[in-house]
Amino acid sequence: MTLGIKDLILRRKTSKPAKFSDRIPDPIIIRELIEAGRHAPNHHRTEPARFYLLNQERIKEVGRLFGEVVAGDGSNQVLVERGKKKASEWGSSPGLLIVTCHTDPDSELARNKPTIIEENYATCSCICQNLLLLFENEGISAKWSTGPVFDHPEFTDSIGMQSPDYEQVVALLFYGYSETSLPERTYLPLDHHLRDYTV
Repeated sequence: MTLGIKDLILRRKTSKPAKFSDRIPDPIIIRELIEAGRHAPNHHRTEPARFYLLNQERIKEVGRLFGEVVAGDGSNQVLVERGKKKASEWGSSPGLLIVTCHTDPDSELARNKPTIIEENYATCSCICQNLLLLFENEGISAKWSTGPVFDHPEFTDSIGMQSPDYEQVVALLFYGYSETSLPERTYLPLDHHLRDYTV
């Protein structure tokens, strides 16, 4: 069922996809969503977003790396067990799309306009929100994670990052199908955050 944009925004919530699911979203559909989602406000038309659509082998590897990051040096058994749990959780996800932001700080544009770094990151964040809404519209559950797997020295090789010196991870978007229903999220009244001079 296709929803209006307002309904999509109000309905979308972080939802972990079911692990080890036989129902894996078609990569062709995901590519179509990426193509649509990357149309976002982009000052100077830098097109900073880079996308890494992983297969099951690479997803499992990213899970292993994050497990090692969480476990640390192995001296804390609590962290070791937490690392094993994260490795299993991440590694068994049916889908993972990693979005990075590419900015060359030594480029002429960045030297003349240093704020381009923040502007590029903002563009990539908009793209990620677009993707979450597009996933929701297709009935695909998604979770935006920033778990610091990118701190692992093997991470850039594991995803084949094109320009590690110039790319910053914006989101790990885990996606798949889920039958889990989520409770409504409550927000503070708008007047807590809005100063409205029109009334």
